[in-house]
Amino acid sequence: MKTLITTLFVLLLNFSAFAEVDPFNTYQYQQGNTSPWFEWWYYKVVLPETGESFYFVYGVVNPWDKDQKMAGTRAYVGMGDFNDNTVVENKFPVTDFYASKTQTLIQVKNNQATDVNFSGNIDHNSSVYSWDISIQKDWSYNPVSWALGKGITDIEWYPAQASARCSGTIISNNQLRQFTDAPCYQDRNWGKQFPKWWTWIVSNQFKENADSVLAVGGGLPQYYGKDIPFSGVSIGLRHKGVNYHFRPNDLDLVKTNVSMGNWEVSGENGKYKVTVSAFAPKEKFMDLQFVTPTGEVFHDYETLTGKATVKIYQKKLLRWTLLDTLTTDFAGIEYGSH
Repeated sequence: MKTLITTLFVLLLNFSAFAEVDPFNTYQYQQGNTSPWFEWWYYKVVLPETGESFYFVYGVVNPWDKDQKMAGTRAYVGMGDFNDNTVVENKFPVTDFYASKTQTLIQVKNNQATDVNFSGNIDHNSSVYSWDISIQKDWSYNPVSWALGKGITDIEWYPAQASARCSGTIISNNQLRQFTDAPCYQDRNWGKQFPKWWTWIVSNQFKENADSVLAVGGGLPQYYGKDIPFSGVSIGLRHKGVNYHFRPNDLDLVKTNVSMGNWEVSGENGKYKVTVSAFAPKEKFMDLQFVTPTGEVFHDYETLTGKATVKIYQKKLLRWTLLDTLTTDFAGIEYGSH
């Protein structure tokens, strides 16, 4: 009887651990698929005290293409230091890449990432770039509701840890940084084809409320290789214990006026409206170049220390009434295109 109880207890623990796994923060590639495919895990860390910011990425392109028949095929690990305007990357054969479908676990050679820790090391021009960082999740946002992972469009974006806190060490260009409880973030991209354009505005470091979080992402993707006639941009916001979300799949009205140098996004439903305005000077952006599965270069112009203003409205007596305004000097802002 004691053995049976022990066995049931172990099974219950295993079930509980499995139930907590975020299924969209795991490997989405389907074995046997030999069409173009890309997939990556992206992390960012901001150090408000010094104004420094960094990103880290672990990815694979065309994981089935072990003979490298396609131009974009590779596994890779990258790091960016926005203060030094430096991007470093190591490329590997796809055979050096492993990711789990049942938990957040990515291994690229000797570099590893999970949902609680990520580490890596890159030698670049006799300089050391390395990191060992723990990450504690605060909030996630499902940008496309039930459609996520169902192949509705040719690219998916999922901010698995739209808000998190990071502690650890970063060595960039031989210089050591140590930090505790820094605002950080982790998201996912996967799919078959890059969009015509892409935008991204995120922050979990607002002046007016330390617990507020913004996650905006999307662009003009394709549906089974065909252009769609509207942008698929989604807005998620947590503020004062309320979760606001505006998603095209929910038939919410999302408007975008986005181009390089201009980020204006708004979302509304029958009860609430949110407007987002973001900006950063040109010199703050780095050109992060992602190679598509077929070998073209997709340019992501990105900063992690932009300015953003968020306004929250509620409809009262058929009129929009301003509830709150949020501002930040630590917004991640991005515009990407071919």
